[in-house]
Amino acid sequence: MSTAYAQTKRVQNLHLTRERDRRRGRELATFLLAGLPVACALLGFAALHIETVRVGYLREARQKTMAELTEENRRLRAEFARASSPERVGALAQKKGLRPPHPGQVQYVESSGGKTR
Repeated sequence: MSTAYAQTKRVQNLHLTRERDRRRGRELATFLLAGLPVACALLGFAALHIETVRVGYLREARQKTMAELTEENRRLRAEFARASSPERVGALAQKKGLRPPHPGQVQYVESSGGKTR
């Protein structure tokens, strides 16, 4: 048999729209409302974890700075003690040509504030 007698007609469904299923919309809203607290809890947990990590890195950096400053302070105190030792000061004074004061060259002054250093 020949199919030459059948004509093909193009169907144009461009202007057809599907009717919305109200039950499906309610189901979707229910799932979203049920999942929203879980999503918020997960986001809160992630934010707390990120903040904890950030504070940990900041604390570690400050501890490192504190250790460096403590070491520098120790080194500077040792250098100050060595530089202000009486033997070194006497040797430098003698090298510069300074001599001990003669009697009467030194005058003591009392402070008027009542505090002595």
